[in-house]
Amino acid sequence: MHKSDDYLPRSNWHVPDWLKAASSHGLLSRLPESLVEAVVRGASRVETPTGAVALRWDESPKAGFILRGTFRGFIASLDGGQVTTRYLKTGDMAGVFAPRLPRLARGIQALEPGELLLVDSERIKELALSNPAFAWEMIQELTTVLNSNQKALYVRAFGSVRQRVVSAIVERAAVADRLNPGGRVAGTQHELAIAIGSVREVVASELQQLKREGLLEIHRGGVVILQPDALVKEATTRLGISQLSDTDN
Repeated sequence: MHKSDDYLPRSNWHVPDWLKAASSHGLLSRLPESLVEAVVRGASRVETPTGAVALRWDESPKAGFILRGTFRGFIASLDGGQVTTRYLKTGDMAGVFAPRLPRLARGIQALEPGELLLVDSERIKELALSNPAFAWEMIQELTTVLNSNQKALYVRAFGSVRQRVVSAIVERAAVADRLNPGGRVAGTQHELAIAIGSVREVVASELQQLKREGLLEIHRGGVVILQPDALVKEATTRLGISQLSDTDN
């Protein structure tokens, strides 16, 4: 038994300007406008400064869509260590819709000033129960998220430190649409070390080697990509991965 007509899609609704970018990528882009309206009805917009943890779901289900900016998903240990699980861009979905054990410290962090749309997980549940087409699109979206997380695990388990560094740079550049010659990827060496589960000194050494090979330049607070094709090859085929993540395209 479903709750009420409040969960049903409404007709004669058009995507507002603030939602247009997010609705052109990912789950929302595959839904008719009436279903997009049903998903975002009652949702809250939250602006996020650089470095802010925009969403955590340690204790209870929480979910949202990226309206603007780039973010990284992470998992954290009790001692404060972190590993990046995926990078997100406008239109990507993050969070969980049902409680699961064990509870893990997970969330997303803003890599630049951005905006998040927090949605009601109960609304998503009711829409999935009442609309098979929406349920299937959710399955596809969650499969994409699972695949991205498994790719991160694969790189962490089987990649060298160099490959992990390059993979993080490439994926971060891709979600920011800067995977091109001259594309600047912001982030300190310490932040990059946290992302790949290493230490700053090791990351600094790998970056210097990449610089000597002419693949990138090192600047204060980030790197500049010089040879994107070579970096992509390092992050994919040399790791046995056929291409970048679906969310990077």
